Amino acid sequence: MNDELKKAVEKSKAAMQTAHPEERAAFKGLLLSNPNYFGNLAESVFTPVLPIAGNTHYEELACVGFHPQQDRIEAVVYIYQPSGYGTDICGAGTPEYVRFYLSADNGATWQDQGMTAFQAHNIPAGTEGGKRLEYAVSLAAYPARKLCFVNPVIMVRAILSWNNPPPPNQPNWTPVWGNVRDANILVEPRRFIIPYEIFEIAKAKIPPHVNEIIDLETAIPTTSKALGPGELATLYKGKGVPVQRFAYKELAAFTSSATPLSAEAFLALHPGISIDPSIIGALFPKTDGDTSYEQLTCIGLDPNAPDQLVGVIQVKKSAGYSGGPCTQGSHEYVTFWADFDGDGVVETCLGTASVRVYDLPAIPSGGVCYAVRLPVDLGPYRQPCHQGPKVVLIRAILSWNSAAPCANPNYVPTWGNREETLVNIAPTEQQPAGYMAILGGIPVSMISNNLGDPNRGLTTPDAVFATNNLPPDAYKRLCPFAGRVSAQGAPIVGYTYVVEVSQDGSVWTPVLTDLDVTDQFGNVSTHKANPTTKRFSYLDFTSNVNGLLAEWDTTGDALWHVRLSIFDGAGTPQGTDTHLIQLDNTAPDVSIVITTGTGDCGKFPIGTILSGTFVARDANMGGYSLGVAPAVNPPGVGVPSPSSGVVNTAPAPGDSWTLDTSGMEACGYIIEVTAHDRAIVNSQAVGHYVSQSAGFCLVAPEQA
Repeated sequence: MNDELKKAVEKSKAAMQTAHPEERAAFKGLLLSNPNYFGNLAESVFTPVLPIAGNTHYEELACVGFHPQQDRIEAVVYIYQPSGYGTDICGAGTPEYVRFYLSADNGATWQDQGMTAFQAHNIPAGTEGGKRLEYAVSLAAYPARKLCFVNPVIMVRAILSWNNPPPPNQPNWTPVWGNVRDANILVEPRRFIIPYEIFEIAKAKIPPHVNEIIDLETAIPTTSKALGPGELATLYKGKGVPVQRFAYKELAAFTSSATPLSAEAFLALHPGISIDPSIIGALFPKTDGDTSYEQLTCIGLDPNAPDQLVGVIQVKKSAGYSGGPCTQGSHEYVTFWADFDGDGVVETCLGTASVRVYDLPAIPSGGVCYAVRLPVDLGPYRQPCHQGPKVVLIRAILSWNSAAPCANPNYVPTWGNREETLVNIAPTEQQPAGYMAILGGIPVSMISNNLGDPNRGLTTPDAVFATNNLPPDAYKRLCPFAGRVSAQGAPIVGYTYVVEVSQDGSVWTPVLTDLDVTDQFGNVSTHKANPTTKRFSYLDFTSNVNGLLAEWDTTGDALWHVRLSIFDGAGTPQGTDTHLIQLDNTAPDVSIVITTGTGDCGKFPIGTILSGTFVARDANMGGYSLGVAPAVNPPGVGVPSPSSGVVNTAPAPGDSWTLDTSGMEACGYIIEVTAHDRAIVNSQAVGHYVSQSAGFCLVAPEQA
């Protein structure tokens, strides 16, 4: 590289990490003037003005991992600067978006898993003097589970982008402010086998009449064995795994006098274990634990509902985790503490999270990244925003195969390490205990509750989902609700409650559907109403981290009242909380016809300009798209006009469309219109999607 080129590269790198506060403040306007103003678009007709793509001066995605048993991707984002995020905590702030992809072919192809976000604010208290705030984001993902002897390692990619959502299905997209990070993750094996697979694995023919005595298609649960120290000694012979590793739990119990066994009895119980006196000191480290096998690399707070502390763990070796995926493996435990009063002592234990890990045939470069998450109730520690941000010191201790005791925040793990960071607890904007906080996935403060408002029962323009901070409509249009509407709120332990619904506000129907509630460790159980009182008992936060109060299966398109009534331990009414909600369970009206020539199912020579009409209408229209299938033509060829829209077409016969078939392959096709409304469906997704199509055939001109 010549000197001039080196200077140019160094200048470009410096620009990528410089603050650029004026451009940051004018970011959206600059993108409107030139979508490639910052040079992050690989293919664009626009010339970059300030090429700073991948700038991490303000924020950086530091770690990404996966919890195989809970099917959750977790990522930790560092916030570095005291300003540059729009407003302080009393204002709206600005969004930090993270989109995730998975790859099962070592990065050759990527599958979009969706996006999540959190709001960042100007918080000098957590970022001045070299300090940083650490946030986390979480997204459910369900990669295909395979049999336990198939390689379970795949890749995850996370794209962080400030104030500009990463577009879907573009895994190579580069953010302006933000970065991209890849990691290897492990997918939990499936715990069943289908009988015919046994013959496929053995490459054997299925014997005659076998299907008469067993169902070859019915899944059979498999078992996973826990390996003892003797079995592990045999397994790890010649693999460099020391006895203080594979027999750690047993040795720690014996040396700490947690077992009444004599030394002779202990060795007799665990034959094949050879104890070298020099290893005893390794069981009781004085400073920090051994991180040669695993390391806690990042911790952060996910501020979306419910608040969750997240840790990302890098597993560094292929062996030493008590067995492969066909066994029970072992656990990595992370215990969290907080210093809520700011005295520098992290005395409040928040709990322990864990993830199961396994041996692998080989460890990929960079190791395998796991994640843990611990839902936490931060309600008692929130403060009004005018009092300033609530910045809290968090300590986390990783300990393999034995959790750090909650009573000892200074615990030194044998295998693992300690990390500390600062987090910001969101101010007191949430509804207090005994009230509904979230309806249909949206905070109640973002649903119009004024009977005199023509938009009553719809979301407000600033509405976002409580769990991921994403707006239900990208254009900030108002949204109704459909399907199953969840009601959520903080509990008053010892009280009971009932959620009721009414169309007129006078005749009320209780909502008594059984609730599937999730506890602090991710376990799901069923919570039922009292059959006599027709009321539910409030569960504490650790038993119901989502604060689920009711699940209402809706029908129709009317405006409804939703009421929460609470009762003390004696059954005495203690108050009500009522909200409005507008339903829309009707899907859009769509149709499409070809009017050229013989119309639908006609045969046309390539080069014909087809035309027709289409309808896409709904009381709460989200948008529509027109397309041609199958997708056998080059990009830009065979694209209908219009190809999309966000407002209703005219009533039937609707709007016109055209399709220039020049350059298209000879083939049978359909032209399809797909429309969706803005209804929030089942409290988590947006839109009823409906499609209609018309068929046609293209042939070479001489065959027409």
